[in-house]
Amino acid sequence: MRLMNYDKLSGKSILLLGKTRALHISEFDALLKLHKIDRIQSYDHSVAVIIEGRMMNPYEQSESERLYEGENVPIIELADFEKWLCRSIEPNRLLMSLKLSRNQERLVDFLQNPYITDELYFKLLALYDWQKEGLFDNDSNRNVTASIIGRFYKDLDRNHNVQYAMSGLAHLIERYGTGELIDAIAQLEPIKDELKHRSNPSLSGVLDAIALHADTSEMILAQLIDGKRALLAHREPLALERELLALEDEEVNTILATNKSISSQGADALERVYPHLIAANMRMDEERFERLIEGYGVHLASNESCTHSMQERLFGLGDETVVEALASNPTTEGEIIEAIFASGKHRVALGSNPSLSSEKFEILYDSGESAVLGALAANRATPIEILYQLSLDRRYERSVKTNPAFGEHIQTYNIGWY
Repeated sequence: MRLMNYDKLSGKSILLLGKTRALHISEFDALLKLHKIDRIQSYDHSVAVIIEGRMMNPYEQSESERLYEGENVPIIELADFEKWLCRSIEPNRLLMSLKLSRNQERLVDFLQNPYITDELYFKLLALYDWQKEGLFDNDSNRNVTASIIGRFYKDLDRNHNVQYAMSGLAHLIERYGTGELIDAIAQLEPIKDELKHRSNPSLSGVLDAIALHADTSEMILAQLIDGKRALLAHREPLALERELLALEDEEVNTILATNKSISSQGADALERVYPHLIAANMRMDEERFERLIEGYGVHLASNESCTHSMQERLFGLGDETVVEALASNPTTEGEIIEAIFASGKHRVALGSNPSLSSEKFEILYDSGESAVLGALAANRATPIEILYQLSLDRRYERSVKTNPAFGEHIQTYNIGWY
């Protein structure tokens, strides 16, 4: 196959063997006419280029082979040529034509065209009539939904089935969503109706993905606040904080009190009812620390935002439950960890701490204590050599195999399970 300047085909003839792919044949011919290119039905010496299309019949296949051997005419790929033709589409003229004709079949053909721009795609998508049916309820709707997933799902080759499943749309939003894509999906008639009426349980996963995505606009989030309030309370960064607090919902407030991105004012409002959760999760300042240290030291000790001086204050309380919480906190300063380590106490908590040095992991492993080894097996920072040894012990095999760090190591080095 040769690369060529297709602009030089103006005023010449081409031969297409097989069928078009991205363009309906009528659109293909219309764009050829725009470039003053003539498509003829059989080969003659006026042909400047032969295009191998899809689904060539036996005669066309034989003709392609004959022409390749006997004629000095370029044979080019359909995909590259169609891509070039699609650059000639005038978006405004196409949109006006589709609005006036209301030709849904033609519209669907363009939505399945991978060579139009995303800007044009979103404008075309807004014209589609879902006929009051669901995303996959008829062939046309299914094709349009599949076109959304197929266009924006970046590793589609690994999982073709994702195009034809509701979970595929949810995964698309979760993994590849952008503000523009989410806005477009939220405007699809079946999704738009669900945001208002909550009548289709099959769309729940799609709405969940929209609710949690960082790029979802507040306008869309506001439409989700009734049915997805708990999910919205989990969002980081948090949105609609004032609206969520105004609900005075115990479940929502409990989640908000664990959300590290809540504002200081929001934390103040929740501290009266959930001081233990605020102590454990809120980004800590001196004023709040002083209010909470007397009754909630163990919760503060697990808070990763506490400063070194705060941790020293907590360690100085001499409360073993507080010290244990400090032992497992990955942000606990080195000298405090050293003191806890030297005490010989809280080894299980230390074994779960991902910030330990390799030397300390070795010492804990050498202790041979069952509970300590269990903590090491689950700790993703435990050195791989130790995890290998622990995987040979049936007591810890499951913990090691579900340890993300060990799984990543196995995949990286293509090591199978034996």
